[in-house]
Amino acid sequence: MRVFILNDFAYVNGGASQIALNTALSLARKGIHTCLFTGMGPISPKLVEQERLKVICLEQYDILSDPSRFRAICQGLWNRKAARCLSEILQQYSPCDTIVHVHGCQKVLSTSCIYAAKKLGFKIIYHLHDYGIACPNLGFYNYQRNQICRYVPLSADCIFSHCDSRRYLHKVWRLMRQVIQKKWGGLPGYVDAFLSVSTFSQNILQSFLPHGSLIKVLPNPHETCRHSLIDVKENKFFLFLGRLSAEKNPIEFAECVRDLDLPALFVGDGEYLDKVKKTYPQAVFTGWLEKENLYEYIKQARCLVFPSSWYETQGLSVQEMASWGIPAIVSDVCAAKEMIVHGVNGWIYESGNKDSLKKYLLKMTDDLKVRDMGKQSYELVKKIGISEEKYIEELLIFYQKTL
Repeated sequence: MRVFILNDFAYVNGGASQIALNTALSLARKGIHTCLFTGMGPISPKLVEQERLKVICLEQYDILSDPSRFRAICQGLWNRKAARCLSEILQQYSPCDTIVHVHGCQKVLSTSCIYAAKKLGFKIIYHLHDYGIACPNLGFYNYQRNQICRYVPLSADCIFSHCDSRRYLHKVWRLMRQVIQKKWGGLPGYVDAFLSVSTFSQNILQSFLPHGSLIKVLPNPHETCRHSLIDVKENKFFLFLGRLSAEKNPIEFAECVRDLDLPALFVGDGEYLDKVKKTYPQAVFTGWLEKENLYEYIKQARCLVFPSSWYETQGLSVQEMASWGIPAIVSDVCAAKEMIVHGVNGWIYESGNKDSLKKYLLKMTDDLKVRDMGKQSYELVKKIGISEEKYIEELLIFYQKTL
């Protein structure tokens, strides 16, 4: 078997890219001849000297960083160079024993690559890291109203709804991309199988996939319980970990801990940083941290609060904190709630309802309860976590099934 992985970026700039690059490395280490086809560099150093791994980078710009706006507009809709290069390289492979696994193609490569691969007869697996297969802005989220969008994609309501984080003209471009990817790019029509990162996100996307599609839920890998159990009752900080942006909903959390006069710790950065600081200036803000420094702050956390207000596809930080024995309070509109047994290893609150969040924040001030929940989190994460090795095993079985 040979594997061709498509990803917009040759370096880690988010969860999807991290999974794409790590998958390429793991497959190569397992003896699988793997090619990682990317649009934008630089190439991550860890990829360079790995045996059985070929890395191709087109050295293009992504849509946002391209100094030529005209090129960005055109290339973002249909990347001719990417399709041409992919076709030339794929002709060296056989469709009989080669899988094309698409992790990300909507920021550099475009769905022209799906068209090119299908034209040559290759089996294609599409990884559902987000909701871009159905939604023009990739997340079923209205950034103007800071709320989930429930309009049918490409319906009249959708077309005339200004949901983009910038201008409506950007929404118009997204609509054009959606039509092109559906009609000519073959997404989802040309795809042979789909990988979803959670049952939650699969249920949302199921109706947008071709009838009878082969689909598997394969959570992102995470090595669980590598850490010593923390006695969270000795800790004081209510932790927010992640990007400070509208859909992550840090303001709701900041307002609640401020009103209750609870100590809060924000680890991360983003466009909402100043707003959050203004909302609760007494909180501790660290920005993004390297792993070693991050661990020092994690060890001070009493509870993780995950207030995401969009359909987050997995929410891996809940699982990561549980591997330290840190319980979580999670909103009810994201996939992270699948990791919570309400009242056992955490609480699930009604998103947008600050009284609901405050209720569970106060419950976490009970020393005995929070300690018990921490222990439960530590034990339960063993059952929900999937190791890198198991992830690759499941992936190879799915590849074979698709071929």
